[in-house]
Amino acid sequence: MDMSANFSTTGPSATMLQCNLPLGHTVALMSVNILSTIIGTIGNLLVIGTVCTNSSLQIISNFWLVSMAVADLMVTALGQPIFSVFLGLQIHGECDETVSQIFRLIANMSCSASVLHLCLISMDRCLVILRPHDFRTVRTKKRFRIALAIAWTLPVIYAILRLTVSKRGTSYFTVIAVGICYLIIISCYSLIILKVRKQGTATLKRLRGQSRRSSASEHMVERRVTVTIAIVVVIFTFCWFPLLYLRSAFAEANFGVAYDWARTLALSNSFMNPWIYCFRIAEFRAAYRRLLKCQWKPSTCTCTRGTGENDMNTTQSSDLEVTSTTQNSV
Repeated sequence: MDMSANFSTTGPSATMLQCNLPLGHTVALMSVNILSTIIGTIGNLLVIGTVCTNSSLQIISNFWLVSMAVADLMVTALGQPIFSVFLGLQIHGECDETVSQIFRLIANMSCSASVLHLCLISMDRCLVILRPHDFRTVRTKKRFRIALAIAWTLPVIYAILRLTVSKRGTSYFTVIAVGICYLIIISCYSLIILKVRKQGTATLKRLRGQSRRSSASEHMVERRVTVTIAIVVVIFTFCWFPLLYLRSAFAEANFGVAYDWARTLALSNSFMNPWIYCFRIAEFRAAYRRLLKCQWKPSTCTCTRGTGENDMNTTQSSDLEVTSTTQNSV
């Protein structure tokens, strides 16, 4: 694919060039975005509805997942359909700048919010694992609300600047900002794996001479945590690296066949997140089944309640949190 053909033109003709995609690519891009819209909207609505209707899942870690699901829902239910409309108009030779600007505003805001949530979720889980006995004193409700406000305010500002400031400046900023988030995600999950393996080794030493079933269980938990983290990192890298490369290499000219495919891949990360973060959790899967059967009555919380905040170590809401519970109880 000739990159220079896709990114060599700037100025007024750039708008026309981004609407001059080959028919085959246009149809394929529309199909991928529509499929992502359907799967992603269903998945993110399930996450939101499940947590809202199950009191046992209403803990800070899951509130982060709900907030991320809202951001991802904006991508799949608004951003990608609008992008599909913009692509569909091109089949008839139309290049609607208004539709393009609306899509850019929604996509930039929701995608940046989703990436920032992924970063904050990794920090939250790292805190739970590394400081299992006193993380509640650090992660208070007040600080959670402040972090949540930041997670939504910054993306709104970024989306506005993306439309009003030069593409070169905002493109470089995008690469740097996502790169920082990526490094934080990698660092946090690396610390989690090291902590889990360290605790697992210590636990196995204490379990010598005891039941092999217990040691096998510890190994299984460690493996599940590692696999989950690997999935998160690999999919995030796969979805975002092409777009970041094009935005850094062709900062002023964000259009063309390659760019639209890279943009579609980044948007599609929003339909994958519910399956990565929630559908691998047994308690979420059980709640999904109840929700789909229209059993709306909130489930009774089986966890111990302290000062109004659910105890994460008594609610098996993720592999990472289960690890902390399992290893601290031995």
